[in-house]
Amino acid sequence: MKKAFTLIELIFVIVIIGLLAAVAVPKFLNLKQHAEANSVVKTTIDAAQQAVEASINMRDLENNSSFTLEDIIQLKGKGWNYDSGTDDGKYYYNDPENNNTVSSVLLDVNNSRVEYSIDCTKFSDIKTQNNCKALLGNQDSVDVNLTF
Repeated sequence: MKKAFTLIELIFVIVIIGLLAAVAVPKFLNLKQHAEANSVVKTTIDAAQQAVEASINMRDLENNSSFTLEDIIQLKGKGWNYDSGTDDGKYYYNDPENNNTVSSVLLDVNNSRVEYSIDCTKFSDIKTQNNCKALLGNQDSVDVNLTF
């Protein structure tokens, strides 16, 4: 009766695990950087669009023109901060690695506009910068002014 694996069987198992690791590791290597860049870009664009829609509702449907960005949208999470001292509010995303401001969403109710900007060069590592640029159509940064 056989009670243990032979040396050949163990070598085969090690070789198979090595081959699987060689295929899987490169696929997961950029996962964190891609997720961070995708999250910041998507959150910034979605927040700006939602701010425009919510501002129109507040102003036209509720007859309220004294609201701030924080009143109409809430951005929470690692890196997102709110500055109440800018026009009618500003959210911005700082890269946790180097504290550079990568993204911002600004509301100005008096001038009926929402501005957002994304600067991929402010991310701390090159892979995240490249993933961000790919999401922006190979541009280093964008500045968009939405009026309502």
